[in-house]
Amino acid sequence: MRLGHDQRIQAAVVSLALALATNAAPRVAAAAGPPPESDAKAAADADAEATVGLSRVLVLPVRLDGELPPGTDNEVRSVLRANLVEATIELLPDEPPPLATDCDTACRQDAAKARDADYLVQSEISGDEDEFNVTVTLFDGATGEVILPFTDACSICGFVEVRDMVRLRTLDARAEIVRRRRAAVAAAAMPPAPECPVPEPVVEVVEVPKSCPAVAPAPPRSPWISVGWGLVGAGVATAAGGAVIIGLDEREAGCQDDPRGGECIPLRYTTIVPGAATIGVGVATALGGVLAVVLGRRAQRRKAEASVAIGPKGASVSFRF
Repeated sequence: MRLGHDQRIQAAVVSLALALATNAAPRVAAAAGPPPESDAKAAADADAEATVGLSRVLVLPVRLDGELPPGTDNEVRSVLRANLVEATIELLPDEPPPLATDCDTACRQDAAKARDADYLVQSEISGDEDEFNVTVTLFDGATGEVILPFTDACSICGFVEVRDMVRLRTLDARAEIVRRRRAAVAAAAMPPAPECPVPEPVVEVVEVPKSCPAVAPAPPRSPWISVGWGLVGAGVATAAGGAVIIGLDEREAGCQDDPRGGECIPLRYTTIVPGAATIGVGVATALGGVLAVVLGRRAQRRKAEASVAIGPKGASVSFRF
């Protein structure tokens, strides 16, 4: 009896061990499976960072205008370079040949191409005594065109404030460079859009039935109808003109000099007769037009009564009297 009890204990221990091993197997398989989605995104971001690379920046000579202390250009240039330092920015050294202070678009483009620069930065300071204007301009290295100018000004200030304005505006230019690089990295990390197949046009063939219902063609429009309406319009316009002529009757038409030397003789229009004649002509023309329209419609109806019908068994002609 004691031996059987020990065997049952051993069997229970073996079953428990098998159950633990079975539960642990999926966990080991899951740990050895593919990397999670976050790791894939991190790898894509790293590839995009490597593709875009660092932003190469070239500092152009300082432009000065006004009464400024000696050595201002070197001091401002050092402030520019110190505040452009960033982990994603590579400041290019000043290499010969030296650049001109008033470098134009083509000059900036050539300088960026020679030094493989992505951006160019130049500061300009103008003023005298206690009023100064500061501009830090960011240029595109590929085109030499202006991207953004960052300006500042002060009144009743000294060169300490000028240095501070140069520093702040340089930080603005650096932030714009960093923003543009982040946008380029994000665009490079985006997966390419899938190519969607263009569906072929579907041509549907419609069979026309052999037998069609009888169709009677519309009768042609009588030319007298168009002539009649034209006469009606002309008659109405003529009658209106006659009314205008009658309206001028007894109105002053000027003054004629008296041959005997007296006062001038007033002249007046006498338009009753010609106006009435014009109205009569217009009314007669309009009545003639109405008559032509009536006759044209009657002729059109008579043509419609003699119709031709085309059906599946051929053509048929019918007349009505």
